Amino acid sequence: MHVISIISTKGGEGKSTHAANLAGFCADAGLKTLLIDGDYAQPTASSYYHLQNEAPYGLYELLMQTADLNQPQQLISQTSIANLDLIISNDPHEQLKTAMMHAPDGRLRLRNLLQHPTFSRYDVVIIDSQGARSIMLELVMLATNHTAVAMIKPVVPDVREFLRGTIPLMEGLLPYKGFGIVLPPVKILVNCMDYTNLAKEALTAITKIIEEGTYSSTDIPVSMLTTQIFDLDVYKLGHSLSQPAHRLEYQTDRKTPPAAQSVHDLACELFPEWRDCFDAVLQNQPRGDK
Repeated sequence: MHVISIISTKGGEGKSTHAANLAGFCADAGLKTLLIDGDYAQPTASSYYHLQNEAPYGLYELLMQTADLNQPQQLISQTSIANLDLIISNDPHEQLKTAMMHAPDGRLRLRNLLQHPTFSRYDVVIIDSQGARSIMLELVMLATNHTAVAMIKPVVPDVREFLRGTIPLMEGLLPYKGFGIVLPPVKILVNCMDYTNLAKEALTAITKIIEEGTYSSTDIPVSMLTTQIFDLDVYKLGHSLSQPAHRLEYQTDRKTPPAAQSVHDLACELFPEWRDCFDAVLQNQPRGDK
């Protein structure tokens, strides 16, 4: 089971949108996929897709350990997308933050819970996270065993926030190596890319910082993803229609790649072992209602 997280210490970077889109693409590729909405403040991923069956419990009961994991129907909702399940965020009063801060195993609780056999039937678990530096983001990072995808828009303030927020957060988690926990590699995904000079300059700046390793004095694995997500209306349309964006756009006359190609390329970069499954999505072109 590959557990990846979509992270940023800044809000508005597109984490929920692309967590949902990546999950939908993996599901259409035949992978059994679980999307966990870990953003209790703005639970966008919880409402991205229509639910065929909404479980009575969600993230709150999972982390508070009041849900019976041997009865997954209590906890795991089924979306309208075949192969895609969801654990909704249901902590509107932000009680989890305090509870996890005071629990002896708080930062490790999600990591430990995902070891339960209930979750072993999934090929991919994708965790959306809150856009803030908090114990909940630390909890999500420590539960990630594959890749932490860091979302950044190509503007200088967002690059600075990554360097001032995400990197220090990771440095603060390095002592967990003493418990045998290896931090996941962080791979930067540029979102809302365009062809303006400002965007190109910001991209050049962050690429240089990462390649030269000047972002941290410690050995934190950070790299740039080759795939870039362009600023396209189809991602907003997909959200409004409760459809993954790839189902809505396989071809385009623009010079930017269609949404299906971008999400395909991202999936192949993250999970190269399933490239054949991802290629089949572009060949079969499953579609949603426009």
